[in-house]
Amino acid sequence: MIITKFGAAFAAFLLAAGAVAPGAHAQLIEALTGDQLEEALSAADLSPTIIFDADTGAPVASGKAGDFDFFVRALSCSGAPKACENLMFFANFELGRDVTDRDYQIVNRFNESQVFGRAYIIESKNEVGVDYVIELSGGVSEDHLAENIGRWADVISAFVAKFREGSASS
Repeated sequence: MIITKFGAAFAAFLLAAGAVAPGAHAQLIEALTGDQLEEALSAADLSPTIIFDADTGAPVASGKAGDFDFFVRALSCSGAPKACENLMFFANFELGRDVTDRDYQIVNRFNESQVFGRAYIIESKNEVGVDYVIELSGGVSEDHLAENIGRWADVISAFVAKFREGSASS
């Protein structure tokens, strides 16, 4: 009963403060189609090209964040056209040499220092990379989605800067 009274009091406070308009419901985004993904990436100036996975029909985007190429795999898809609840952004970089212990140290330092994005090593290909996941299930606002997509270029830049800094000091 206390929770109900608190919830009602908090809602009344938000209405009085003008934070929520009575009866207003923002449209929440719970999944994106290929067309919607392309629109969202274009709005963030990420130069997308959309293709569709041959096996699943899920959208896959390639794009450019500054000087860096990246991909977005849409996951947890259903319906026709496929609408997907999760977006996995990733960018891989060739080392041009064998992976070293120093590379693992740099990746670990990045992961320890970053809230957004996870760095990794693909040892079999002598590559390092970074990924970033946006989950839409449960619903997010357009502004929230745009903010999260816009953050991707910063994640790549932070990873590249950390990797260059760590490589220069070895």
